Amino acid sequence: MIKRLPGALARRLRAEEGSVTVEAVIMLPALIWCYLGTFVFFDAYRAQTVNIKTGYTIGDTLSREQTLITERYIDSLYELQTLAVNTDQDVALRVTVIGYDADEDAFTVAWSRTRGGPDELDAATVNAARDRIPTMSEVDHTIVVETWVDYAPAFQVGIDPFTFEDFVTVRPRSGGTLCFDPVGDGDILDALC
Repeated sequence: MIKRLPGALARRLRAEEGSVTVEAVIMLPALIWCYLGTFVFFDAYRAQTVNIKTGYTIGDTLSREQTLITERYIDSLYELQTLAVNTDQDVALRVTVIGYDADEDAFTVAWSRTRGGPDELDAATVNAARDRIPTMSEVDHTIVVETWVDYAPAFQVGIDPFTFEDFVTVRPRSGGTLCFDPVGDGDILDALC
């Protein structure tokens, strides 16, 4: 049918000069979506990595501590987490010291403190999560550091907002236990160990 048309019109229909522009208009949204998706996925991995590294840093700091832990000390750990994560989203921290009772085959909670929202751990909750806690002897204590950070992607490319939760256990380096001073007066007799 093109051969029957006048020469100028037939040449115009066979021309391919605008095909690159048409292909670019078709492919540009897909390329932008792929670029933004890559950015969001890598940003989510970065946020998760920073959150877990913060948990390990706090756990390592507590494992080296040989003095009584106070409410102010927990506040400073929460400030450290907030600075390390560096986000405008909500963050939360829970520090718990647990022991093991071999006669009852159950974990015990020496003390637990939270910042940013979660409830303090109790023995029932710890025993429900026993698969996440390493094997312990009766004289051992373990520090459990839990960190949370909310994540909201910068662009909507298939990831909904969610919360990263990390669970870190570390043994005190001194071999003893980490004691908490609820009064803050430095008296070991008032401490929770």
